[in-house]
Amino acid sequence: MPETSPLLIAVLLVAYLPPALVLSWIDGREHRLPNRWVVTLTVAVTASLLALYLLDPALRPALRTAALLALVLGIAALVVALIAPPLLGMGDAKTLPVVVLISAALGGEVLIGALLGIALLSGVLGMAVIMVTRRAGARFALGPVLLAGPFMGLLGAPVVSSALGTA
Repeated sequence: MPETSPLLIAVLLVAYLPPALVLSWIDGREHRLPNRWVVTLTVAVTASLLALYLLDPALRPALRTAALLALVLGIAALVVALIAPPLLGMGDAKTLPVVVLISAALGGEVLIGALLGIALLSGVLGMAVIMVTRRAGARFALGPVLLAGPFMGLLGAPVVSSALGTA
């Protein structure tokens, strides 16, 4: 697995984590992701990564790729949220690009691990909610799972790297 830059870890911990914790707490309590906090998270991470882009030429290709992936997946998430609101809330769709941006900036294996972690944990939580409520249409807060993605990606990256044969 390629080595992750300590500067990117610093962005994750300083720019991403504090607003992500607030958003997770709000979504867990109120089932909504306030625009003010989503924008704060997005601006903090984007500005930090832009500064790294300008300061460290070695990170530029990975950061360009991360930005492009965040844009494409963000547009796809907005389309899903508009076409099928019960599947994905608009707050989750607006939060997804920054999750993809930081995960992809940390590396391809981290992004794959994050997406797999989000899918698996969301599925398990969805099944648990259905079992507890005995209703197939029951909703749960996806924001905390989504926002935990980069951290699940860091934990799962060695497994992904091994599975891809890049270890």
